[in-house]
Amino acid sequence: MIAGLELAKSLGTKVIEAKCDSMLVVNQVNKSFEVREDRMRRYLDKLQVTLHRFKEWTLDHIPREQNSEADALANLGSAVEEDDIVPGTVVQLSRSVIEEGHAEINSTSLTWDWRNKYVEYLKHGKLPSDPKESRALRAKAARFTLDENGTLYRRTFDGPLAVCLGPGDTDYVLREIHEGTCGNHSGANSLIHKIIRAGYYWDSMEKDTKEFVQKCDKCQRSAPMIHQPGEQLHSVLFPWPFMKWGMDIVGPLPTAPGKAKFIFVYD
Repeated sequence: MIAGLELAKSLGTKVIEAKCDSMLVVNQVNKSFEVREDRMRRYLDKLQVTLHRFKEWTLDHIPREQNSEADALANLGSAVEEDDIVPGTVVQLSRSVIEEGHAEINSTSLTWDWRNKYVEYLKHGKLPSDPKESRALRAKAARFTLDENGTLYRRTFDGPLAVCLGPGDTDYVLREIHEGTCGNHSGANSLIHKIIRAGYYWDSMEKDTKEFVQKCDKCQRSAPMIHQPGEQLHSVLFPWPFMKWGMDIVGPLPTAPGKAKFIFVYD
């Protein structure tokens, strides 16, 4: 937890909401429980110093049964051999966090998202072990490029280079372009084109934009009613006889028996 808070602070975070599945830790940090063990006291002191570096912070308890995803990632990380760890993709603690120099944290690629495989290939030429995935990555990577600062860009057909966004930035871009100062609550397809013209790209744009528009309250309130509510059939009243009748003559046609060449049609 301390290593994660230090990482968040290094990224410039001022307000943080931390969650922990240990009720003991949460209550000790929130000063509901007393800390008696000396080692736990040292951890708590270190944590309090780290938390006070933030402008606002909260620590909430999450039941263990609701934390299955984090538990699975923790078990997966502990099962990986040290030689197989990709540098910069995990926080590796070399010793206890209450000692100085306890961790080596690389904040540029800590969380694995869709961009990392392209960055690793363009920087170091690293390819997946599966031949099919390797060929697919080489073909797709031809449309991407890295600048001097390590920022990933994607080449577009009719526009400038588009900045590749990670999971933490897509929601803000969607909200700003869809309903911000220049937004007009356009549909999903139009929103995708606007995002690309604005110079942004990520791999799940189509799915994310559709879900975003479907969750927009104003769009749903103003959307056309495709499925009209059913109602019983009722008679239509006419002010005079044969008001709704229409008549037309079709022809001339090939001569039929009786020398008929025209058809009289009415509805």
